[in-house]
Amino acid sequence: MKTENRHPVILLFLLLIILIGFLSSCVPEERKARPRRGFAPKPCLSCHKEKNADYTRKVIHKPMADKKCEACHRRHGKLPVKSFVVRGERNLCAICHKYTESRLQSLKSIHGALKEGKCIACHNPHASDNKALLKDVTNEVCFQCHDRAPFSQKIKHKPVEDGCLTCHDAHGSQFDNDLKADEVTLCQGCHNYAEERFRNAHGGYPVQQGGCSDCHDPHGAEKKGLLRKSVHVPVKDISCESCHNPPDGESPLGTSMEGGELCYSCHKKEEQAYLKSYVHPPVGQGNCLACHAPHASDFRALTIADKKALCISCHKDRPDLNVSNIHTPLKEKGCTQCHDPHASDYEKYLKDSKERVCYTCHRDTLKEQDNPYRHTPFANNNCLRCHDSHGSNNKALLKDAEERLCYNCHKKEEFFDTYIHDPVNRGKCLECHNSHSSGYEYILKTRRDDLCVTCHESAYRDVPAEKAHKPFMDKNCEVCHTPHVSKYKALTREPGSELCFRCHEDVQRGINSSPVVHMPLEEGSCTACHSPHGTKIRYQLRGTPNVLCITCHRNLVKKSKFKGHIERDTVNCLSCHKSHYGTMKNLLTASDPSLCLKCHSRDTDRLLESHKEKLKEIKSCLNCHEPHMTTSRGLLKDVQHRPFSQRDCTACHK
Repeated sequence: MKTENRHPVILLFLLLIILIGFLSSCVPEERKARPRRGFAPKPCLSCHKEKNADYTRKVIHKPMADKKCEACHRRHGKLPVKSFVVRGERNLCAICHKYTESRLQSLKSIHGALKEGKCIACHNPHASDNKALLKDVTNEVCFQCHDRAPFSQKIKHKPVEDGCLTCHDAHGSQFDNDLKADEVTLCQGCHNYAEERFRNAHGGYPVQQGGCSDCHDPHGAEKKGLLRKSVHVPVKDISCESCHNPPDGESPLGTSMEGGELCYSCHKKEEQAYLKSYVHPPVGQGNCLACHAPHASDFRALTIADKKALCISCHKDRPDLNVSNIHTPLKEKGCTQCHDPHASDYEKYLKDSKERVCYTCHRDTLKEQDNPYRHTPFANNNCLRCHDSHGSNNKALLKDAEERLCYNCHKKEEFFDTYIHDPVNRGKCLECHNSHSSGYEYILKTRRDDLCVTCHESAYRDVPAEKAHKPFMDKNCEVCHTPHVSKYKALTREPGSELCFRCHEDVQRGINSSPVVHMPLEEGSCTACHSPHGTKIRYQLRGTPNVLCITCHRNLVKKSKFKGHIERDTVNCLSCHKSHYGTMKNLLTASDPSLCLKCHSRDTDRLLESHKEKLKEIKSCLNCHEPHMTTSRGLLKDVQHRPFSQRDCTACHK
């Protein structure tokens, strides 16, 4: 029986071995152990050798000590965050410093640097000679961010000398300003509130029920007792009963009167001075403490904040100080340079009317009101039409960029057309105009006849006055040009010859009554021949008549060893042709042969011999002669009848 019972156990054992072998044979080939391939990683310090010095310091960050750089850094990098394994310093530190991070979540006040995620502002991430990897054990580490000046005054608070961490928690706390305890409790650690000397210094009042920093600067001061810069007279004189209930009463810190009534019990003159048309709401409500501290302050007139921050605490929308240019009075002296903080007879509590308040500083600008031509907003003393009284991102505190500002009043479409004067196109109105006033019409910077010359001086070079176009010579540019925009090239007032006909009416009448008109003139292009400003040549011609005409009539010029009419110095095209219009074909001044006889009127022996008869009896010169230039002597036409070329006239004529 025992032998028979063993067989099933043996069989089961064999089946298990077979099954394990089968399953192992099914493992994919790629998952089987292989020899490692690729590059073996080198230690980080083989390149970053400068970090070896950190190992000589007293305190080494554990990942650094263990040479586990990849606990914080990625080996191959991850831009742009210093190759951190996660983005942000604080997030990186929180991977290990979980307790610190969880504690921060429950704190009321968190250190500013830490709030911004900057752990290494105070700590060295690799190694340090100071506890907790601090960059310094003294206040110097704090002064990397905090201004040193308040801590360097004549009288320094003892805890400041001992170190900032005497009173503050480095990371944060449940109390304002990262204090280790509430203000009164913290101060009590050194100051005995029950001590007679302490009570006498405070008029016997239980000041511990209030706040110490209302009167004292916790870091340093110039006054004895660390009193703040501006101290209320009753506090200075320790005459607290001037405002408060008696120190031995039920409510010693309570005031003897409420609100403004208490203040006016001493400030009687001020109360009368505030009876004006416009009263600042806190003044009207008797809420002096909205702006003033009752005991002491670091700001003039016991204000609770500086000259700008105080006003902005309520007037959050104005002024906007996040601009590149802040009005100088506001920047240097605050809002009260222009505004009365209590009451005024002028709107917006201005110290003077809005028409005059700017001139309290801008006295030179006031003198500009004497000029005969004034910009309308300036004439109406409406400075704020163009300027922002507080600040702007534009120069001169302009409300808008110069290239757009003028269009707030002047219709933009009036300054856009086919052709635009360059300063207008660039939006630079002030290149020609003054912004406030001028001694010249249209508040121009100078006389109209000199203004254009300031830019277009080159146009006047090399043009003799006696040969210049009269409007140009008189610098009266606007006879022909518009100052801003035009539909026509060169900003002309009319297209082509229409502009010229404004003055040259005789030419227009001649054209209208003549059958033949010079083509450029017919096409309205006077400037094809004439310079609109002037040249050294009479009639403002762009060249001498022969040279000028050939620019269009090139077919008349032929290369030849013989000189023709065109090449003669004694004559030019205008000797035979009219320049603008006429009654004869080709604008001739007379008909053939009358025109030729004006010069060739004498029957010399040479002419009689060559023509075989008197010139006066010849009916047409142009039958044989080319009037401009030929390759034949005597301006004879290039193609000639053989008897004529052989001068055998009798072959055909009697």
